Amino acid sequence: MHVPPGSFGRFRDRARARRDGKRDGQLGIPTTNEVAHPPALMAIAQRADEAVAELIRWWAGEDARLRQRFGADTYGLRTSEEDVRDATADVTEAQERRDALDAHRESFVIAPPVPAGARISGRVYVAAIVAILLAEFPLNAIAFRLFGEAEVLTWVMTAGLAVMLVICAHGLGTFLRLEQPSMAERRFIWILIAVPILALIGIAVIRSRYLSMEAAVTGLNVLGPVVGSVVFLVINLLIYTGTTMLSYLAHAPRPEKRRATDPVSPSQAAREELTDAKRRMTEATRAVHRHQEALSNADVASEELLRVTRARTAELVAYHRGLMSVYCAANLRARHLPEIPAVLRELPAIAVPEELRESELRVVA
Repeated sequence: MHVPPGSFGRFRDRARARRDGKRDGQLGIPTTNEVAHPPALMAIAQRADEAVAELIRWWAGEDARLRQRFGADTYGLRTSEEDVRDATADVTEAQERRDALDAHRESFVIAPPVPAGARISGRVYVAAIVAILLAEFPLNAIAFRLFGEAEVLTWVMTAGLAVMLVICAHGLGTFLRLEQPSMAERRFIWILIAVPILALIGIAVIRSRYLSMEAAVTGLNVLGPVVGSVVFLVINLLIYTGTTMLSYLAHAPRPEKRRATDPVSPSQAAREELTDAKRRMTEATRAVHRHQEALSNADVASEELLRVTRARTAELVAYHRGLMSVYCAANLRARHLPEIPAVLRELPAIAVPEELRESELRVVA
């Protein structure tokens, strides 16, 4: 940035202007009728224009830097305001979620425990299933002896039937426990009811045939084929129904265990979320205040820069106008004539931009 020189520079410039004015005055420059300013006087005006131009370049660079900072602060302010809006929405949402969880926790504590339905443990269920399997062997083995197979194959067929009946009863109890079974599950329920009953009826018919043949051979007919087969069918149906009931009870839902930490953990998480949202909103609000303060400081700095530049421009103009006055005074003293040339009555103009002119800054003689 160009500023007027110091004491030595001022003395040197005044001595130079005085010497040039005295030399031109002794030579009669300018003449009385001359319309152009002397070269030495125009050189002073040229130096003044260069100094003002350098000052303008410095001012333009500083003003551009301030404008860049102003633009960055403006963008930061808009971003921070958006962050404040987002954080405010997050705070509202977290507050509502926390209130809902607190209300749920209160209702969870106040509400009476939900009664659990009848059920049996897994160990009891397994033990009962094993006992039913063992009971099925002698009950159905008699019917399969009618086929005249070896004893091992008879027991294998009996075991297969017993296992399948238990599996069907297990599946039927599981499907019956469902609150809202699908269409496929409803179909399986009817299949698991119909197919085992048909199988048991078939076994009862085979049992009736076996009793008829045994009565013909031994002559003993205590219950008769029909009554014995019906009793055999009822016993098998009873076992199948009992197995189904055991499966139904074993698959009952477990009673809900109420723990004090269950309702508290979500509420605690909601409180932490609310605290985090409030922290983010506080940080965003502080960022807004910082950017607002920076914008205000940028406005003040821009105004101060313009004021300082105007003052230094006025100082440069006044300094070079003083050098022009020194030149004119020395020129007139060297002439020894009372008449003043017309070109020395008005000093050369110094170019100053309009925005840097103050009310007292007027380039006149």
